[in-house]
Amino acid sequence: MSTDKSLATLLRALQNVSGKQDLSRLLESATNLFALLSNPSNISLLASQILSAPAIWNSADHVATAVRVIKFFTSASIRRLQHQPNPQDPVGSFTQKILSGDDWIAAVIKGVDAGTSRSRQLLALTGLLQGCETEGRRGISTALHTKLQNSLVNTANLSLRSSSQGSDITDPGMVIAIGLVFGLLDRQAKLSLDHDLLLPMLISSVFYSDVGLRQGYFLSTIDTDIVEGARKKFNWSTNSHSYRQLQSVAAGPLVATLGRLSRLAASSIGQIKDMTILPRMLQDLSEFSRSLSIQWRQNKLSEIDVSEEMVFLSNETIRTPLPLLWRVLRTSMFAIIVMLTACMGRVLSDDPRGKCDVPSSATLVLRILRNVCFISFRLGTDTLSQYSFVYLAAVDILSQYPAQAEHFVKEIQPTEIGKTPQHPLDRSMDLYFLNIAENFAPVLNSGIASKLFTPSAAPYLRIGGDPRLLQLFEAAHGLMLAVLAAPQNSDLASSEMEPYARFLFQMQAFPRLISPRQFRFAIKQLVRITSPPLLVSRQHLLLSSVILETLHTRFEQASSRPLSRSLSAEENDEGEPMSEQAVMVLALVDSLPSLPFDALEDWLPIAVRSIHLIQVPALQHAVKQRFWDVLSNGEMDVDRAALCVTWWETRGGRNFLLYSRDDTNDKSPMSGALNENSKL
Repeated sequence: MSTDKSLATLLRALQNVSGKQDLSRLLESATNLFALLSNPSNISLLASQILSAPAIWNSADHVATAVRVIKFFTSASIRRLQHQPNPQDPVGSFTQKILSGDDWIAAVIKGVDAGTSRSRQLLALTGLLQGCETEGRRGISTALHTKLQNSLVNTANLSLRSSSQGSDITDPGMVIAIGLVFGLLDRQAKLSLDHDLLLPMLISSVFYSDVGLRQGYFLSTIDTDIVEGARKKFNWSTNSHSYRQLQSVAAGPLVATLGRLSRLAASSIGQIKDMTILPRMLQDLSEFSRSLSIQWRQNKLSEIDVSEEMVFLSNETIRTPLPLLWRVLRTSMFAIIVMLTACMGRVLSDDPRGKCDVPSSATLVLRILRNVCFISFRLGTDTLSQYSFVYLAAVDILSQYPAQAEHFVKEIQPTEIGKTPQHPLDRSMDLYFLNIAENFAPVLNSGIASKLFTPSAAPYLRIGGDPRLLQLFEAAHGLMLAVLAAPQNSDLASSEMEPYARFLFQMQAFPRLISPRQFRFAIKQLVRITSPPLLVSRQHLLLSSVILETLHTRFEQASSRPLSRSLSAEENDEGEPMSEQAVMVLALVDSLPSLPFDALEDWLPIAVRSIHLIQVPALQHAVKQRFWDVLSNGEMDVDRAALCVTWWETRGGRNFLLYSRDDTNDKSPMSGALNENSKL
């Protein structure tokens, strides 16, 4: 009788609750009572009342209500399954009166099905399944567990179809529920979900709803709360409205579980049947990323380079608000990359079916990556394997469609070609353009190279030692080398090769501006471009040797001190930074396979002689190893390899490298031979 009275009191209270605190206490009491009820009819009654009570559902915050209901059913099922009846207990004892787990779950499901909406039923079934899985399915049979999964999937599909018929497909509560249980479903249940309806709702809810990322509009509100404080440093107070709004975004149920939801989206992308959904999804992500970039530009933080934050921002800003902001942005970008990874995989695998516009999809992907480049460049794209896959796959696809690739590079070209922008966001966009242009240079015509690529790279080749522009400097060099190496740009290369090589050495770009890796690559490419069979070598017969001669002259003046690690210096096997001297010789050694056949024989002993002039033994050993690798690991073609073998075996190469004995010019006569000055 006590439980019946408690149930009656609870049901009356559910009709009218004055505040959130009263509702929380009431739900806590309901959870305890729900787990103890032994009458199936009462269990079904309470379950149906929870899903229809005005005290719960009249709240304006529907997402919080959905989360609260899921937690209620999860907690109740956990408590119920923790108190299973024991057959060994005395007849008539308390535990003997408790229903078995199967009977209790069945009674709850019956109450859930009693006339409530499908979306509310989904919340209850989500809580039940979570509670069962939390307890390791203890106290529930396999048959009932399968039935519970099937009921949840059917309810979810019916709810998705109902929502898709309206004008607004956004339903954060439904997305949260499916996201929570998707990992708990077996393979067949996952495949049974209607992913064609789920994916658009998920994208809309996460990126556009007021409880998600709000289309990035929370970024623009930050500007009004950033004020100039002491010592002319800008301060973003933790008491400001924009910071509290950012906290609300970060703590929201969608953003807080964005990793899980992005994996759900990736799975849905792999299972959709209607391939026309993919372009629409990419368009939605493109619009979101564009809005994010625009909103970022509209606050003062975007005007401060990452290297200058300690100078222009207050300690309070750097300590609390800024890390939270970048955590939200980083999480958003990671979620987008996970979805794009699945999308590119689907586009590549389904291309033969011809159900989606492949070049347009690749263009949209690259456009999205450009819009979020202010986030990715801050993190460093080299460390993100999924980002690299998405980027390179999209570039490879678009490279097969030169007309679309040309249209895209014109679309993202710098706003002022030939000038270095002052705004950090514009510099990030320029860096993205230079990287893209480097990849497309081999497939686009020489007109694009001469009118767009070369002028865009030129201002960054003239910069001094500004640490903010080092990445741009390297990217500009990479673009120039790609342009010069493209066969269709032979006329352009003939006019630009000598000025570029002269600039590279006269400005002493290495080691002040570019890394050892970039310098070695630049020298190797220049030698390759100016050597047969490329067309440039016909107009500049000795340019490859001139380049190496200039390099050798620089080597004689180079420092033997280890380079600073801040210069991204390479290291030998023992982790010791390379010296400027060692990098110069490595650049020479890397270039040997590209040299003309006649010049190779002259430069082999020069390279070895330079190796012996390296003053640090560990670095000298590393360069010797690289020299041996070049000779023996297949980098040489057949003719050059044969020449190297002859030089190594019969012309003193081995003794010269290993023992510093220069026998390459030894003219000692054989035993019994006449002296050169003999009159006989």
